[in-house]
Amino acid sequence: RLAMVAQQRRRRALTPVGRSWLRGLYEPEMKMPEPIVTVVFYFDKLPDKLTWVGEFEQHLWPLYRFGSVVVDDAFVPVDGPMDCSYHFVDQEVENEAGVDHFVQSAMAIPLQRDRPLWRVFFLQAKNGRSAVIFRMHHCITDGIGALFAILPMLKCNEGDVLSKIRLPASFKGKEASARVSASNEHAAATKLQRTPSRSWLSSMCASVVMFFRGVFSVLAMKDDSELKFGAPKKDRKPFLRYSGRHVFARMPPVPAEAIKAVRTAHGCTFNDAVMAALAGAFRKYGITDLKDPALAEGRSVECKAFMLIGLPRPVNPKDASVSLANNIVTPPFRLPVDESQPRNRLRAIVAACNDLKSKSYILGIKLTTKLITSMVPVSVMRKIASEAISKCTCNVSNMPLLDMPVTIAGEEIKEVQVVFVNNIPQITLISYGDHLCWNMICDPDFIPDPAAFGKYFVEELGNLASVTDSSVARG
Repeated sequence: RLAMVAQQRRRRALTPVGRSWLRGLYEPEMKMPEPIVTVVFYFDKLPDKLTWVGEFEQHLWPLYRFGSVVVDDAFVPVDGPMDCSYHFVDQEVENEAGVDHFVQSAMAIPLQRDRPLWRVFFLQAKNGRSAVIFRMHHCITDGIGALFAILPMLKCNEGDVLSKIRLPASFKGKEASARVSASNEHAAATKLQRTPSRSWLSSMCASVVMFFRGVFSVLAMKDDSELKFGAPKKDRKPFLRYSGRHVFARMPPVPAEAIKAVRTAHGCTFNDAVMAALAGAFRKYGITDLKDPALAEGRSVECKAFMLIGLPRPVNPKDASVSLANNIVTPPFRLPVDESQPRNRLRAIVAACNDLKSKSYILGIKLTTKLITSMVPVSVMRKIASEAISKCTCNVSNMPLLDMPVTIAGEEIKEVQVVFVNNIPQITLISYGDHLCWNMICDPDFIPDPAAFGKYFVEELGNLASVTDSSVARG
């Protein structure tokens, strides 16, 4: 009995979002694969396995989410040591293409529920780059949480890795947030000297409007138009089933300078440039490769992406467990594929991104998401989530890493890819070193040549950089 009491005290309940990831966010009839986050680290030389295992055992295994099995919607710590034979697997592949083939074959395979919900695969290539693949169930944490979990394993030549990651200060602890807050207060005070302030009532009304815009962006979402790079509407009702045909397309890394050139030309953000280039790539792929009449004839169309946004969380470099949470929102984001000019597409993207900078707008989305995942019946939650994702064209995750290379277990990471499978095209972008690493997972029935899409993405960045318009960022 004492042993049972001790185990009960060690149990930690999943959060409502984590519980939703584990049970399934969507209707079972959609046949969605388990929400597994797969991170692929590419190396010129495969790291020493014993070193890697030792790092995991020291830094991740003590974290209750990584050292537990899930029983009755709660994390229950494993009794005994980490089972290295299960969690760490060796496999030989012919070359780097063999790594990508392994990712393709494994990306939708579920993890064993009677084990801690993660595994690591060491893929030794006979020729070319090798890889380490880390697979983790989404109920453990989101991508940003996973980054903080492995942070103690990362090393760079310039000391502290955390300070080099391109994340808002609110992700990096209280001291960094305090410094930025003080700087922002000084800037705000300076701005107030130059411009008249809005009245308290006016500001409050604007915040209320933005809050409810956030709420209704989730609850009153329109269907996307029937475009050839997406499933027809008849297949989206009542929801779009996962076809099982999806392919993993790793795109050539894009030099960060190509994106910085757009920022310099237009005064926009890194994310603005990336999203505008994606909108341009969808447009050109639809017109050039798919001969889509709606786009070719200049019709007004609805085309949206869910954009993943990581939200602030506690950060303690000495205790990664405080950062392990699913603290994200995925607001719908309009892609202006019906705009014929790159400049106009960027202007529309900037305006949409400005909404995402509104705390009230994001709060409306966050509270609505929490209500759906924690308070409404599971059947209602699944119906809402299934219909929502079936209305959009794609899902986009854009995560920052570092401007400089890092090592893990003694070897330098050459490229990073994060892989996640959805019923709609999933585009995941990671800025690392001096490149943007990215991939698309899509159904070839609708996007048969993702390599062409990748080529158009790079072309659109060049088109945007060649047109200087400082009014874009302001408008």
